[in-house]
Order: sequence, then structure tokens, then C-alpha cells
Amino acid sequence: MYKKALIHKSLNHSTDNERLEFLGDAILSFVIAEFLFLENKNEDEGFLSKKRAIIVGRKHLNLVGKKIIPSNEIKSNLKKIPKSVYGNALEAIIGAIYLDRGIDQARRFIKKHIYNSEFLEELSDIDYKSKLLKYSQKEKIKISYRVEKQKGPDHNKEFIVAVFLGNKKIAKAKANSKKEAEQNAAKKAIKIVF
Repeated sequence: MYKKALIHKSLNHSTDNERLEFLGDAILSFVIAEFLFLENKNEDEGFLSKKRAIIVGRKHLNLVGKKIIPSNEIKSNLKKIPKSVYGNALEAIIGAIYLDRGIDQARRFIKKHIYNSEFLEELSDIDYKSKLLKYSQKEKIKISYRVEKQKGPDHNKEFIVAVFLGNKKIAKAKANSKKEAEQNAAKKAIKIVF
């Protein structure tokens, strides 16, 4: 089962990790919701949801997966393994742990590697687009984002997004999703503008 958790669909669609990933995703979301609920007794639903979104977010899981899963353990026919494959395999591993050892072991694994991850601080509460929007509203300047280029196959797309204040291009950045590229561009713009 653990071997199956590391089989990407490009290698063998009939024995890939997608069913385990589906299960692991649900368990991860439940366990993180439980941790947050129990440890943040005075926080409202909005806070809890936002925190959970960061912890179970694709970007975070990709970072954790890449750290704990050796690339030579992932079985695929891909020339280069995209970051998302690590995050998906991580969820599949959670599904396998749950089926093999039960919810308590899954909980321990999630707490150690995901809930207490070293990557969370850099991902938490930094919404550069919102920061930039506040600035632009205060200064009464229109802000817009434009995809300048997208390339690569569906499973590994790259977006280059530019951010404009008024009609002036301030910065541009690239990432594997449009949303992430916009955040990266906003982050660069903030450093330039402020």
C-alpha cells in the first residue's frame, strides 16, 4: 500500500495513488480542522478556515512532500517531477497510514510533518494581493493583473503574470498557478512601491 502511494498515474493508471490521495486529502482536512478547533478556542470560523486553507494548501503540501519524500521513491514516467506530485503523494501516504495503522497514527504523522511544519510561518497570513489592494485604494490608483505568458503541459503549467498600478507595469513574476504568480508579482510590487 505504501508503494502504491508513490505511484504516479503517468506510470500506471490502474495502480496509481489517486484513490489513496482522495482518502488522505479528506483525513488531512478533518485532522487539521480538529487540531485548529481544539487549540484555538476563542477564534471564529473565518480564522479557523483561513488557517486550515494554508495548512492543507497545495503550496504547503508540495513543500512538505518534497522535504520528506526522496524523488527516487516516486515512480512515474515524467522526465521531471513537478512539485505537485510530492503534495499528492504526501496525501496518498496519509491515506495509506490511515488504512494500515488507523486514525491515531495518521494524526501523529500529520501533526509531526504538516501541522508543525517549518514552512508554515513563511506561508501564513501573507496575502500580498490584499496588501497591495489596500495601498492602491488609499492612493486611489487602479490595480490590475495580466497573464503575459503561459507555457508547459497541463500537469506542469507555468504562468508569468504582471501587475499594473494604473497603466504602469510595476512587477512581474512566475509560478505554477495563476493565483500564485499574482501573489508573487504583488509581493515584488510591494517592495518597489512601499
